[in-house]
Amino acid sequence: MQNTDYNIAVIEDDEIQLTSLVDALQQQGFTVTPFTNREDAEAYFAETLPDLVISDIILGSEIDGGFDLAKHLLSYNQPIPIIFLSERQSEFDIYTGHALGAIDYLPKPISLNVLIVKVKNLLRITSVPKSQNSNDEESKIPLLRLAPEQFKAYWHDKALDLTATEFEMLKQFATAGENAVISYDALQASTQGVVERNTINTHICRIRNAFKKVTPEFDLIHNEYGRGYSWQSKED
Repeated sequence: MQNTDYNIAVIEDDEIQLTSLVDALQQQGFTVTPFTNREDAEAYFAETLPDLVISDIILGSEIDGGFDLAKHLLSYNQPIPIIFLSERQSEFDIYTGHALGAIDYLPKPISLNVLIVKVKNLLRITSVPKSQNSNDEESKIPLLRLAPEQFKAYWHDKALDLTATEFEMLKQFATAGENAVISYDALQASTQGVVERNTINTHICRIRNAFKKVTPEFDLIHNEYGRGYSWQSKED
């Protein structure tokens, strides 16, 4: 796919920063739809869902406007990847962003070059053609089913609440099978570099919590100290 095939929504209340972001993305050939507030963005989403959302957290008088926007996007059946840009860098804010489905949470002032690379990598993940009949995509873990073409996974026949990158990470466990150790490098590589090494644990926590929504006693993904993670065949 060409970059022009992608529609990116950018929500930023600072018009100078908004113009800078829009210009940088348009120079790469992306179709960009800009907004300065949450309400206009949500009205647009009701008619057209973008391929990617890039949003500030503080939008005008709304301290958590970006978070509220992310909550709104969760109401759609189609998962929409989000990249947050914010000066707020507390552990709580970063965790909240990822808990609401954010693919990434980048600090301001943002490096436009870094942002462009992350955007391209993320869209590469979500646009890779999937074969419904490929053995490479089949889960070797009992009761865990993959639907790669939809970036969805099912546990006990119930859909898990995962972002596209979290699905790609979970797929490493599913296709490797029980007791196989998935290295940190493999988990990062599975997301085309979208997930940073220092945020892998946050995403693993999100994946575990998705399983716990279906089976509260879930405790099958174990940390292998210094090596990565594994899916254990039996709970301790």
